[in-house]
This record gives sequence, structure tokens and C-alpha cells, in this order.
Amino acid sequence: MTNINPVTELEIIDGDKKYTVEAKATFFFDQKAKDFSEEKEDANGKKTTTPGFEVIFNKILFADQAALLDYWECALAYLGKDTPTREQISDALLKIIDEKEDTLELLQGALDVMNNSGFFKRKARQFWMQINYYGTKVSEEEGKSDMQAGIKLLKESYKEIMGAEPY
Repeated sequence: MTNINPVTELEIIDGDKKYTVEAKATFFFDQKAKDFSEEKEDANGKKTTTPGFEVIFNKILFADQAALLDYWECALAYLGKDTPTREQISDALLKIIDEKEDTLELLQGALDVMNNSGFFKRKARQFWMQINYYGTKVSEEEGKSDMQAGIKLLKESYKEIMGAEPY
């Protein structure tokens, strides 16, 4: 069983000054997450955009370290002009990773904030509903099998990080 000890605060070093910042899911998070949206073009030339929240959430599920940096940049956007730089955030994350010798608690913190904040609770739930829905809508058998395997992998990744099934 996975121990849950989510990291939701970072110690930022700014010259001689040290201070603690807390991750928050707010409108500012959502606005900043737009910077991480991904646009793709399908075989027919149709362009689709995956919202930044979903891109970050999905990459966190696959333990993408760069996504942790993107997540924290969004989670601290509420600080406005006092938001730490990407480099300061990166330094704080590296310190935690060095101390813990793992990223698990950082991943837990990101998923905890994104899943359980009042602001994103429905959006996170909708992510899983869409995953499950689209898994049933693929028509060809091979594609359906691949889609279901992908869904299973996402759910297993979530369970490995958080110690429980998603919704």
C-alpha cells in the first residue's frame, strides 16, 4: 500500500530570503495552465486542443518530472507579481527530490490539489468520466483494445501514486 504524504508547499530561496509557498487550485491556476495546452492534428487535418489542466494531469499520472514544474508554476500563479520564477520553483523541487530520493510525494501533492480542491474537483472527475466514456466508443476491435489498455494504465498509475482507485 502506498503511503500518502502529499507535498503541497515549497520552500523558495530568493537571494538571502527564504519563504514557503502553498500550492492552490484557483482561477489563476486555470489561466496559467492554458500555456501548457497542446494542439494536435489528426489524420484528416482536424486540429484539436487538449486543455492545459488535462495535459498536466495526464503527465503527472505518468510521473513526468517536467509536468511537476508546470504544475507548480500554475499552482503558484495566484501569487501574482510575487510568483517565484520557474528556476526558483525548479530549485525547490530538486531539493525535495534530493531529500526524499523520489518524486512520489510531489506527484501525490499535485494530484491531491487537483482532485480535491473545490475549484478542480469536478474537472478531475470529468477527466475520468471522459476517459471511461471514450474507451467504450472506439469502434474497431484493435483500437478498442489499445484504448482500454491505456485506460487501465492510467488508472493503475493513479492507484500507484495515490493508493486508491480514481473516482
